[in-house]
Amino acid sequence: MAHARSRPQASARGWRLSQWLGHLLFLVLLLSMIDGLMPQAEMALFSGHVLIPTVVLKALVIAVAALGVLIKPKLGTTRQVLYAWVALVTYLIVEALFFTLTTRYSSIYILYSFEATLYFLLILPFMFAFKETIDEGQISTVIMWLFAPLVILGVWQGATNHPILPTTSVDQYFQVYSWDFYGRVRAFSFFGSASNFGHFLALVAAMCVAALGQWRGLRKSLAATGLAMALIATYMTLTRATYVEVLLAVTTATLITFFKWRGGWLSLLWGVYAGIGLFVAFVAPVIIAGIRGTDHLFADASLIIRYEEWAHYGGIWLSHGIDTMLFGTGLMQSSRFAITRQVVIDNVWLSLVFQFGLVGFIIVLAFIWQLWKILLDGLHAHQRSILTIGVISACSTFPFTSIFGITTLNFFLLFMIWLVSRKSLVSHGF
Repeated sequence: MAHARSRPQASARGWRLSQWLGHLLFLVLLLSMIDGLMPQAEMALFSGHVLIPTVVLKALVIAVAALGVLIKPKLGTTRQVLYAWVALVTYLIVEALFFTLTTRYSSIYILYSFEATLYFLLILPFMFAFKETIDEGQISTVIMWLFAPLVILGVWQGATNHPILPTTSVDQYFQVYSWDFYGRVRAFSFFGSASNFGHFLALVAAMCVAALGQWRGLRKSLAATGLAMALIATYMTLTRATYVEVLLAVTTATLITFFKWRGGWLSLLWGVYAGIGLFVAFVAPVIIAGIRGTDHLFADASLIIRYEEWAHYGGIWLSHGIDTMLFGTGLMQSSRFAITRQVVIDNVWLSLVFQFGLVGFIIVLAFIWQLWKILLDGLHAHQRSILTIGVISACSTFPFTSIFGITTLNFFLLFMIWLVSRKSLVSHGF
């Protein structure tokens, strides 16, 4: 009898520990998304220095994942994700052998390049140990409470044309990228760039659209105010890709909330948004050629630089033989190693095929597609979940944003935040 009673007690203790770890995981994911918050706090506390590197956040995630495996030996990871993970790990082993035999890359660099690029995919199956551990209402509330000061700071930066916060740490460990736009300050709030701020704005704007379709009275007015503030802050980023990203996220949320788009219809958006990205990258510049300049939003200097980068690295990948085409060059965009310090690609698809080759590119793409399908299945099961609508809408922009930057991290972070949320049959407030 005593043994029988101890089993429910042990199960209850395991659940409480899982919840506690789930909350810790959510906090780490938020700090990873709001990527300037921890460095800015450290600079304020330590006279402009960043003493605690952000790699600590990765270490925390690994520790939480390890504890999750101990608590829940049966993780509940979907079969499709497990297949994708096994294929990816197997390929990386082959890739490591290939680069060891054919290049002078050190083993440290090879392992680091895998971790830096594919970290979240490699640990993702273990994160299913924390699936649905935190009430989605709590997550939505935290996101919206954080949104208020973040958006106020961003609008303040844009309105005063002053960064307000330091843009570089004394030790050069942290810097805000591309905050000066021809003498005008791009709103970046507590993020590492205006683009990263824009990813967060896309999420919140989509959540506000979902709330507008479900709420009434004062709460509806609050949702409308939140949407308006998100759009104002979006303008203050002075980042054209962010303008389109937020517009696309709002469009997706509108289609889901008011036109009841589901499943296959939403999958079509990935193709549509990828097409919009290609249009913006290659067709729109020709259309606006007559009004280009160097001191406004039609400036084309950054786009020309991207053309040169894409042509250069695409040419390297294509011209170094069939083995390079299939397995890649092994080089990534990173300032940590001398051999990669000059590599700047700012395109997810080109960077993947350049580093891992065509085979690796296909495997990673299949993995990402499985995550997207899981999100769509989640929407089918929880059609009134404001958090789910917001995450799907923000992630639907990935085919567009991926053309103009390395945005896979944001996609994975949003998926994990959604994964740990415990959905309900009714919508939750902020």
